Amino acid sequence: MKRLFAIILAAAMLAAVLCACGENKENKTSGNVTTTVTAKYDDGYAKQYASSATADQSGNTVYQFSGEKYDSYRASHNNTLSKNIQKEIAKNHDKKYGEYVYINEEKKAVIVGVHEKEYDEKVAKEEAAAASEYGFRYFQSLQTPVDTISVIYCNANNQDEIYGSFAFTASK
Repeated sequence: MKRLFAIILAAAMLAAVLCACGENKENKTSGNVTTTVTAKYDDGYAKQYASSATADQSGNTVYQFSGEKYDSYRASHNNTLSKNIQKEIAKNHDKKYGEYVYINEEKKAVIVGVHEKEYDEKVAKEEAAAASEYGFRYFQSLQTPVDTISVIYCNANNQDEIYGSFAFTASK
């Protein structure tokens, strides 16, 4: 009986290990990807990931990526720009202001997590304009560019509690 139980337990552990080793292809881009970025929003970050970068007749930069490199580029560019936005906002406040800033591709937004006492609509509106410019560097460099984004100031502990939301449209 003990031997049967040990065999079943070993099989279950082996199955669990094999399931954990599988590759998650859910959010992976396959094939080659082409993006076209206007000169205004092209910060050159894509060059280190793209297999080629050329200019089109309008002066836009056309980047070619493999699917894997495009995914790496998006993640790295998002993280870098999110840190830059956070630094930009922090310049106007003391060290303890806010909790985080990140670009949320799904919501097509820059999310700024602050505490209720810290939120000032006038200041947030000014900061949101600068944050949107960083956001557009990301959203305009995607395979399917996003022309309208939001900068959302929310409760750092509950993102469903929104203090202010500012919409911006990319200039062409």
